[in-house]
Formats: sequence, structure tokens, C-alpha cells
Amino acid sequence: MKLFAVRALSALALTTSVLASMPALAHAEDQTLNMPVIRGGDTSLLSTVDPSGYVASIDPKENAGLLNYCVQNEYVPDYDDAFRTLQEYNKKTNAVSDGSDGNMFYAIGSAGQIRLNDHTYTVAMATLPLRQKTCKAVLDRAKAAL
Repeated sequence: MKLFAVRALSALALTTSVLASMPALAHAEDQTLNMPVIRGGDTSLLSTVDPSGYVASIDPKENAGLLNYCVQNEYVPDYDDAFRTLQEYNKKTNAVSDGSDGNMFYAIGSAGQIRLNDHTYTVAMATLPLRQKTCKAVLDRAKAAL
């Protein structure tokens, strides 16, 4: 009897949660109908803010994360050279620790963001030439530190 009651309560809880989320899902579907369609190659929403000038002022671990972002997305002129620099720079700055705790600065940089003076600059939202310029500044800073 106890097992039946537990199963019945579990089924009831699942049904209740599914039914409770239905209006939210229906509302979410309605909202997507009003969103603008972005076509491939549309650059009208990209930023012309140049984040490369901020690279010198960020934490070295954030710079390491940005270098990781730049290498992964191949915004660097020589992938192999940049990858070797990333490995050496990570060791020097201890940006990627062996423990389970990650480094927030490295994570922010790896997401392609620069946080400075309570502002967040997203490299990914900059135009391609500005992304490449920022990544060059990130790579140059890392090489200079080695």
C-alpha cells in the first residue's frame, strides 16, 4: 500500500508540474512569433565598439580566457602558434587550475567577454575586423608576458 501511495503521489506531482507549465510554454511560443528574423550574414546588429584597447587593463587570467576564446574561434593569424602560447600562458598565470574549482576571470574571457569598470564588452558582438584586432592584442599581451 505504501509503495502504491508513493507512486500515486509522484505521478500526481509530475502531472501537476506539467499542467502548471503549460500556460508558460504557450506564452513563450507566442513571444517567439514577434522576434525579428535574422538572416545569415546580417551584420546590422554587430557593435562597432573596439574592445582591443581594454585588453591591457584586464586581469591576466581573463586575458588567458580571451586567448582561449580567440584560439577556439580561430580569430588568430597562426592557430598553432597561438595554441602553444595559450598553453604556456595558462601555466604561467595558473588560469586553469588542476582542482575542480574554475577561475571566474578565465570563464569570462573564454565566453568572449571583457569586464572592466562595471562594463561588459562582448567580443563576439563586435564586427569581424574588431574581433581579430582584439584577439591580436590578447595574443600580443600573452606573448609579452612569457
